[in-house]
Amino acid sequence: MEKIRLYFCDFWKSHTFENDFFVNILKNKYEIVEDSKNPDFIIYSCYGYKHRKYKCPRIFYSGENLTPDFNTCDYAIGFDRLDFGERYLRVPIYYFFDKIRNKPDMPQNPENREFCSFIYSNGVYCDSIRIKFFKLLSEYKKISSAGALLNNTGTKAKDKIEYLKNFKFTIAFENSSSKGYVTEKIYDAFLAHTVPIYWGDPDIAKEFNPGAFINIGDYKTLDEAAEKIIQLDKNDELYLKMLNTPYLKDREFACGLSDKKIIEFFDNIFQNKGKFYRKDFPPCRDKRGRFYLYSKFQRGILKKIREIILKHRINP
Repeated sequence: MEKIRLYFCDFWKSHTFENDFFVNILKNKYEIVEDSKNPDFIIYSCYGYKHRKYKCPRIFYSGENLTPDFNTCDYAIGFDRLDFGERYLRVPIYYFFDKIRNKPDMPQNPENREFCSFIYSNGVYCDSIRIKFFKLLSEYKKISSAGALLNNTGTKAKDKIEYLKNFKFTIAFENSSSKGYVTEKIYDAFLAHTVPIYWGDPDIAKEFNPGAFINIGDYKTLDEAAEKIIQLDKNDELYLKMLNTPYLKDREFACGLSDKKIIEFFDNIFQNKGKFYRKDFPPCRDKRGRFYLYSKFQRGILKKIREIILKHRINP
């Protein structure tokens, strides 16, 4: 096996080399070793600037709604439906979860479950439509919120999928609406055999069967969408028809993804070892060789701003 020295940087705190999704796929063909001092390639995300000090080719990845900046990376993996030749591969985040989550059995008498669930922690870095719709639909029936945001159950769900199984519907709103930006939210609802109430990607019907979920984007107003949900809630036949509609078209991911396609993408990168496309090579740093980070004082100010925004959204 060919040895490839990789290093991951600027990722979220819980990320580890051993459990990385791409590493576990690439191990089927390559000997992948972690090397922070002299890597052949780095894979970096959006939570820092450490990647700038490395002179090797850079591969950008983020689970956030960010379009790759091809002036600062050589290759990228993201959400956007882009055609950027050999330099880009679209991998929606739900593809990762499909590999690691077990699909639970369909609950008995699914039409007799509780009404609707809502599990979120973020009420600031997201569109205000999330809270607005929660309040609107709650006028019809109680929506059980078992996350940090708008919690009305007194507890927090420990296993999200198991919790969602107890409800007929699940509010599955993205943080923002952008073409191609599809996270695990709608996919979690499908895995739990509950009907997703989705808002986010305007082209979500390209990704999943439109007959299997409520797409807020299909309605002129939120009130119209709420009326459709109420109709389904009151009509078991209509509800079960939507619930039992396959969520994947032809039992395959509409994005055409496979582990083989991911390996082929990296094959090209590894074969082009030492080839750079980015415009900021060599690394860009300030005169002292340091990268900009928020100070403790600045982080405190930002925290206060987030608290004010959230308070205004909940109690406008």
